[in-house]
Amino acid sequence: MMHGQNIICFANDWDADPTSKHQVMKILARTNRVLWVNSIGLRRPGASAGDASRILQKVKKFMQGPVSVTPNLHVVTPLVIPFHDIKGVPTFNAWFLARYIRYHAGRLGMSDFQIWTFMPTMASVISYLKPQKVIYYCVDEWSAFSFLNARLMEEMEADVIRQSDLVITSAETLYESKRALHPKTYLVSHGVDSEHFGKATAAETAVPSEVAGLPHPVIGFWGLIHEWIDIELIAEVAAQRPGWSFVLIGKSGVDCSVLRRLPNVHLLGVRPYDSLPAFAKGFTVGIMPFRINRLTDNVNPIKLREYLAAGLPVVSTPLREARAYQHVVRFGSTATEFTAALDEAVGFRREQDSRVFLDAVADETWVAKVTYISALIEALNSSTPLQERGQQSA
Repeated sequence: MMHGQNIICFANDWDADPTSKHQVMKILARTNRVLWVNSIGLRRPGASAGDASRILQKVKKFMQGPVSVTPNLHVVTPLVIPFHDIKGVPTFNAWFLARYIRYHAGRLGMSDFQIWTFMPTMASVISYLKPQKVIYYCVDEWSAFSFLNARLMEEMEADVIRQSDLVITSAETLYESKRALHPKTYLVSHGVDSEHFGKATAAETAVPSEVAGLPHPVIGFWGLIHEWIDIELIAEVAAQRPGWSFVLIGKSGVDCSVLRRLPNVHLLGVRPYDSLPAFAKGFTVGIMPFRINRLTDNVNPIKLREYLAAGLPVVSTPLREARAYQHVVRFGSTATEFTAALDEAVGFRREQDSRVFLDAVADETWVAKVTYISALIEALNSSTPLQERGQQSA
């Protein structure tokens, strides 16, 4: 495991739902110093109350400076002009952001550092910061998001990759597209916090009241409900099984009215990450109802391993990254196929001990993933390169 290093991490907001970024940096912070830089935003703000509130919160956090969340991990919130496509704005933002980060990094004793960026928007900042190493950790195909400027995202990402010493990709399709842009590109599939989600199988874990009294089987989902989730598919499946309960946990970023009209669908909204194992204990099956398109073809859903680590069988639309788990995952493209897959998964759950699902991800811990990435970084200064392909999705 890498140790004694200083790391500047560009990612989404620290106080958002935990992602791969949070998991990786929390582990690195055990033996290294990390300065997490909250998102500078990837889109123009609108005139909505939500955007206005977000801007106000950003200003307040900017004035606070670095906030310690663990002994070796600080979070800082920068301010930039959120119009990346206007001439001159990216240059000014890069200069201002670099000065701001350099100032606070210096105060934390981090005069020399690595940059780990999960965001392509950092392309113009890197040269101003003059880091020792640059690691681009790619977990999404940014140009495929409908609310982002595809051309701009492609240009920024190409620039980040050009300046990087190492490129990590989390999905097979991402690996295939990025390796042509950088010779040191590796595939490192997502991990899972097995200890955390394993609490779902513990006798002392109590099922939350919102789920405990629901008719069984209980079909569960957690995560952001956005454009990549097939709302219509969920509605059709729930209509085909009116005696079953469908529970969705997470923030809704799209219209879910078609689901709210169904009495057996329960939209619980956001729940704390710490409570997910308890909810999982009340689920019969975990679902991944993703739309199949260019965006999701590049996704390696963390929830797949989280469901399994919680002892749940999984039903998914035919995502490429889920195919390696066919012995514990059922697939369906249409509502009829998805419902049939759920029927099978419910029966499979009744027949199998939860150990079958836990064992499927037993070796997929986040510590193992970070240890491997650390070895890749150490190999940058070695004459013995590691295998080009890196780890395969397990």
